[in-house]
Amino acid sequence: MAGVRSRNALVVLLLSLAGRGCVDEPPPVVAPPPPVAKIERTDEGHLSDVRQLTSGGDNGGPRWAWDGAQIVLQTRGGRGCARLARVTLTDPPARLGVGEGEGPAFLPGNQDVVYAAASPCPRRPEHADELVVDPGLDVFRARADGTAARRLTETAGYDAEAATCGKDGSIVFTSMRDGDLDLYRMTAEGGAVQRLTATIGYDGGAVFDADCTHIAWHASRPKGKDLDDYKTQLAAGVLRPKTLELWIANADGTDARQITYLDARSSAPSWYPSQARILFASTHDGDSLRDSDLWAIDLDGTSLERVTTAPGFDGSPAFSADGKWIAFSSARATLLGKSGADALVARWSGAWRHVEERPADHLMGDAAWLADRAREGRGLGTKGLDDAGAYVERSLQSFGLVPAGDEEFRQEFDVTTRVTAAATLEIAGAPVSPAGVRALGFSVSRAVEGPLVFVGAEADYAHVDVKAKIVVVRGGVNQRHAAWLAREHGAVGIVVVAEAAVPEPAPESDEGIAAAIVARDAVAPVLGGLVRGQHPFARLAVTLAPEGTKAFNVVARWAASVPPDQRLPGAIVVGAHYDALGDASPGADDNASGTAALLHVARSLSDEKAALRRDIVFVAFSGEEQGAAGARAFVRHPPGGLAAKDFVAMIDLDMVGRMRDGSLQVFGSDTAAQWPDLLSGACDEAHVDCVRATGGGLGGSDQAPFYEAHVPVLQLFTGVHSDHHRPTDTADKLNATGMAQVARIAERLARDASDLGGRLDFQPGAAPPGEGEARTFGASLGTIPDRAGLPGGQKGMLLAGVRRHGPADQAGLRAGDVIVRLGSHVVGDVEDVMFVLTQSRPGTRMKVVVLRDGKELAVDVTLDGPGKK
Repeated sequence: MAGVRSRNALVVLLLSLAGRGCVDEPPPVVAPPPPVAKIERTDEGHLSDVRQLTSGGDNGGPRWAWDGAQIVLQTRGGRGCARLARVTLTDPPARLGVGEGEGPAFLPGNQDVVYAAASPCPRRPEHADELVVDPGLDVFRARADGTAARRLTETAGYDAEAATCGKDGSIVFTSMRDGDLDLYRMTAEGGAVQRLTATIGYDGGAVFDADCTHIAWHASRPKGKDLDDYKTQLAAGVLRPKTLELWIANADGTDARQITYLDARSSAPSWYPSQARILFASTHDGDSLRDSDLWAIDLDGTSLERVTTAPGFDGSPAFSADGKWIAFSSARATLLGKSGADALVARWSGAWRHVEERPADHLMGDAAWLADRAREGRGLGTKGLDDAGAYVERSLQSFGLVPAGDEEFRQEFDVTTRVTAAATLEIAGAPVSPAGVRALGFSVSRAVEGPLVFVGAEADYAHVDVKAKIVVVRGGVNQRHAAWLAREHGAVGIVVVAEAAVPEPAPESDEGIAAAIVARDAVAPVLGGLVRGQHPFARLAVTLAPEGTKAFNVVARWAASVPPDQRLPGAIVVGAHYDALGDASPGADDNASGTAALLHVARSLSDEKAALRRDIVFVAFSGEEQGAAGARAFVRHPPGGLAAKDFVAMIDLDMVGRMRDGSLQVFGSDTAAQWPDLLSGACDEAHVDCVRATGGGLGGSDQAPFYEAHVPVLQLFTGVHSDHHRPTDTADKLNATGMAQVARIAERLARDASDLGGRLDFQPGAAPPGEGEARTFGASLGTIPDRAGLPGGQKGMLLAGVRRHGPADQAGLRAGDVIVRLGSHVVGDVEDVMFVLTQSRPGTRMKVVVLRDGKELAVDVTLDGPGKK
């Protein structure tokens, strides 16, 4: 921008090129710009030294040259084809014609431009809400003066909306080549085309960040009737999206995240030079589709800020490469009664902010406080955990909630932090090697005896008598649930057969049954007979010496407020755990995110409390990392005279801070017949794709004790990642706007369940997660990891088994294999496998490398969907 000094004149130089199938027309006459007072406003604190570069016509999409000395834009007069023009920012400035086309952008070096063009040129949109999708448009590259034009794409469909990488000239663009409007990337010469998005809907306006490692774009994600309308419009070549929202992703399209939920037309993102914030245009708070302003937002969806305030249209913002100037289109200088927009540039100041506080800001504030290093990872026995509980308590009080029971918000309970254990097992009079037997942390201290009975699956209990017997199950099952099932059916003990070395017991609350884990090799002589139905007599003795501490749940409620004759019996429970691992991780996603969402639901329901027909009880659990100890204490001894039979439903918020691809995993939807319909309404309202998975009632989190008490449950979960239970699970990686949508879903579910005339119909028998990656979305490998892990710090994921007919089974993988590489990723442990599968799609083919008998074996697998059997 150096050398820009004149406010009163623009010297226009026209270099017109012959049209392709269109009648050429002179560019609009450039008149002296109006006084600065009309285009510069005192309430637009980011902008100063505002300059108008065009006057008359419709001038849009200005993009900077990489040296900041000129812009290139799209212009159109009162009739005919869109044309390209460059405006140099010399003194005096000059306007240079380039030729016909749309959406231009400079390549690095500023010698060439890319743009879209068609012959004949696309028709002009008839209405402000239209996007013409002309199948003849292709991406071209030419000299900056329009000469030496050459076509880069030649597909039978729309190729347009190109933007360039300032490092290597890579081009990101929108194409209909695969039947829908998706994003693609190619080299500066049009080669190595890579598809970046594949979700139905319009993806467009993509731009790279400064180092070309990420992209931002606008998208529509229509559903239901809107989806039908979209398909009809696409076939006709004219789109009228009701809303557009902003998304960001890695430059290869992975880890896609929606960052706005404004229910408006939000478009044309431009990365701040810092790359931590996005400048964009939106009709948010506008009166019409032509009432658009510039806004800014952080990448996590917080700190939404209005940048421009002029009446009418401001759009298509773009930062100069050095971040000191912006260019944008605006109708602020257009005469009353006239249409069109002009190109403006303005000096940018980063100091001014007028932030609109939204749910994402509340959620991020709570989650960041909870995950701060000062909270010591919120481990049991730490001051940080006590401080976190007090913070939740103060917050619920400030919203107006009352204690769920007596006069206290806190429900204290004892929790085991360390356990010293011993276990012995004798089968048919022969002792099992002590090195091969360990107590399970949820066992009781007890000596039991009786015949052994093998149970291969939950369904076996229908025809196998286990009363007064010791149940034997295979490793890879949900051990705690297996113990509960055995106890419920009258067994006196349970033995889990592990495929590898048995682990030391972890501290957990007891399950009321003697329980041990034994190495497969230690019981190999009798295992075959057990499977065939033999019942040798056995003695099992478990001695546990637990050491513990006090912990507390925080319990509050909104009481039903309708007249007594309209109230319904029972209560809805909304829960999340606020504890974490301690020094091992700050626990931002696991589970400061869920606790923040819980607080937001409680806050939001204050506006609805007058219409509540049932009590809604909010519980911030402690001790989840110790076998859901707080949830078990709550279910066994609910405060305030409640009993487990009073709970109509339980909604659990656990790890809801990393939403990707606009998807939310929902577990437990098969625990009540009414859940699917309730979920559809809540998820559609929040514009979130809810993926229903089976088995969520039986996981190890806080919903499990409720399910075991025959309470219908749901768990909301945004997926695993490589930071889980690690020091890198920090607040700066949270997707706050995604958290807000999860909270919105939970709030709607709680309201609808409160208003449901009858109780939800509990459905037992939901299948427990059999795979290590079951609680995820994306794709499935069909593996059952051995949670005991590998000895001596060995890297990889040890398999306890594979799911029958799953991808791993079909590829020949088996128990005892150790996965060391999945695709291009080195596997250190089970979390690495989960992370890769979260990023993958069903149908993806990848190579899996395993260690078998000390040798590497490589196989190809084709992933299937999560939750498949």
